[in-house]
Amino acid sequence: MENLHERLDGEANIMMEEARKVIAFVFQKKGKERMTEKEFYMVLSFEMGWLTPGEGMKIIEYALQHHLLEKEGDEIYPTFDYKSVEVPLGFKFDSKKMQELERGLIPRVMGKIMKEKKVGERNLRNEVRRLSEEMNIYPEIAALLLAKKNGVGIEEFIDEAWELITGKG
Repeated sequence: MENLHERLDGEANIMMEEARKVIAFVFQKKGKERMTEKEFYMVLSFEMGWLTPGEGMKIIEYALQHHLLEKEGDEIYPTFDYKSVEVPLGFKFDSKKMQELERGLIPRVMGKIMKEKKVGERNLRNEVRRLSEEMNIYPEIAALLLAKKNGVGIEEFIDEAWELITGKG
């Protein structure tokens, strides 16, 4: 089954590849097939010192939204063969890469909803994921639907969403 959430444009594919590498790195380092979210972000924040725990959680959320990770109960696991991913010597996922990841449409739409409606990030992320899966739509579109449903203006995001859907500028 083709992954509906993969992007064809270069920048998104680069971020997907970086996310795949960081996921592979963590699972290879721990030698586990599954782990809790806490175990995952602890590697990134405390063991490696690359990110804050909050940034580590955002990596998990990005990966869940883009179907690089799946969640079953309290555990997460990669949806790809992480053992076959070659993580380059000296690989590092730092705050610069995290900022690139956060420039996406979802974090900006969610940021606007949280700011205007004082909604918690975790609940909002879960709702975006749920809606995306239930309706079989891009998570970006799910975020826009939630914004609209909550009375948050989405006009500034429409052109970008249209380009995402159609592949045209």
